[in-house]
Amino acid sequence: MKKQLCVILGDVISSRRIKDKDSFQKKLQETCNEINSLYADYMYAEFKILKGIDEIEGVLFDISRSYDIISTILERLYPDLMRFVVVFDYIDTAAESSDVAKMDGPAFHRASDIMGELKKSKLIFNISIEDKTIENLISGEINLILLLKKNLSAKQHLIVKEYKETGSQHEVAKRLGITQQAVSKALNRALWEEIMRIEQGLNYALEH
Repeated sequence: MKKQLCVILGDVISSRRIKDKDSFQKKLQETCNEINSLYADYMYAEFKILKGIDEIEGVLFDISRSYDIISTILERLYPDLMRFVVVFDYIDTAAESSDVAKMDGPAFHRASDIMGELKKSKLIFNISIEDKTIENLISGEINLILLLKKNLSAKQHLIVKEYKETGSQHEVAKRLGITQQAVSKALNRALWEEIMRIEQGLNYALEH
């Protein structure tokens, strides 16, 4: 049975430099489990680890939640990084199995080819949806967001994470034992509000 679906392929950046591979694999598996649970309604085939700790892959019904999933994975794996490819194309082998490890087809071949190209660059994301104009707009916007997030300090990343969970600068300050002014300054330097607004617009575009 042939189906047009959204394949997300993730590749761990500098996986050879990871010292505690067992610990990282456990964290990666826990992240996949969390994604499979959080986004179950959008999932056609659950995310699985492929090639040891180098790659993960999953299949969605469409691209509407692709950025949310990628962003969540990167937050959970911090400070380790992954690059991602999103492809909306046909799956023509074992599509009915709902097992990404058994599936094959043009979507997977295209994702693999694009990932090979992406590895040669310093970019983190690319997308293929058979519309070059939209592909360039989406990939450019997502790369800029992810590169900005990549450059956050460990402290800024933690403060942003805590603020997303609580929605309160006062609570974040209390949790981390710092002043509310320090929280506010870190959020401003991390461009939290600006990035959040861009992400909202991006998700709207992906949904429509």
